[in-house]
Amino acid sequence: MKITKIDAIPLDARLKEPFKFGHVVRERSSNVLVRVETDEGLIGWGEACPVPQLTAETRESVVSVISERIEPFLLGRDPRSWRTTVNLLDRRLVGFTFTRAALETALLDLTGKAAGSPIWAVLGGRYRETLPLHGSVGWDERPEVIVEAATRQAAEFHTLKLYVGPGELAADLDRLAMARAALGPATTIIIDVNGLWSRSEALRAGPRLAELGVRLVEQPLPARDPTGMREVTRIYGERYGIDVAADEGVLSDVDAVRTAGTHTAAVATIGMCKLGGPAAALDAARSALAHGLSAMVGSVVELGIAAAAGAHLAACVPQLAYPSYLMGPRKYARQITGDGMPIQDGALTVPNGPGLGIEIDLDAIDALDMRKRV
Repeated sequence: MKITKIDAIPLDARLKEPFKFGHVVRERSSNVLVRVETDEGLIGWGEACPVPQLTAETRESVVSVISERIEPFLLGRDPRSWRTTVNLLDRRLVGFTFTRAALETALLDLTGKAAGSPIWAVLGGRYRETLPLHGSVGWDERPEVIVEAATRQAAEFHTLKLYVGPGELAADLDRLAMARAALGPATTIIIDVNGLWSRSEALRAGPRLAELGVRLVEQPLPARDPTGMREVTRIYGERYGIDVAADEGVLSDVDAVRTAGTHTAAVATIGMCKLGGPAAALDAARSALAHGLSAMVGSVVELGIAAAAGAHLAACVPQLAYPSYLMGPRKYARQITGDGMPIQDGALTVPNGPGLGIEIDLDAIDALDMRKRV
């Protein structure tokens, strides 16, 4: 089997409503689909979703790099030698982890389709058939908006992630308290700060977070402050029984090992896109676990192709400490995949079909293709 063509498809992907976190307000998303064709008629799909908090890549850079640098290199190669190929790609994609993720996903999709096996089998086998998920409530200065979104999602998800950090600390904690009051004790709350707190703010927040029953705080301080992260991780764990997760601080398997060695987090957030693909992310997860960290699977709110790749990844991680963040497609106005990953009682069923194991909606992709709107 040989690769005969690679197409990078920029999408006009719009969210149902603005999604606020950190200093970002996302109304549209910079998704790019990668379509890899072979001489045997098989097609592999991948998805890049670059976000400015984690990469300097853009929709335009993904398209340009694939068409100018990667397609000439990959033409004629056998996609089933995916591990060798992505190792060679690393020399051509320094810093382009989101682009790499899309390409690695497409190669795994082709490998699985050629073998008649799902990606989770290509990666070595799964530990679970279903994945508990957590919901996602964006930040808003209006507490009633947060409460409404939280109560609506709590009807489906047993764990919710709420975003804090853009506002003044006391006001953010008050909004969090209002959400807890509306949800009651049955819903597990985790929060994501996106590195926006100072060390003193994180330490002042600790007692209130414990009072509100927060179980996990993701990236409370900037990744550039490992000393502060180590202090907050220790105090939160010892005094309050709250885990601290590193997200922006874990951008490679080396970062996962460093985080474990420096005790700058108790949990590593493993994201398929930010780490360069399902296999690369699985390598990072295994490194984290081997060095004493817990792991959870995150995302950057992608469409269905990347979400499916994340599901295969999460199925293969030996232990997951918290529900996975793979409900991103729910936030989009239009889907590009069929309902191959049903969510019931807050859990997602991992696809079993060959490759990604999902249905690709070609009409939806054609309608969202930005090149056809010029």
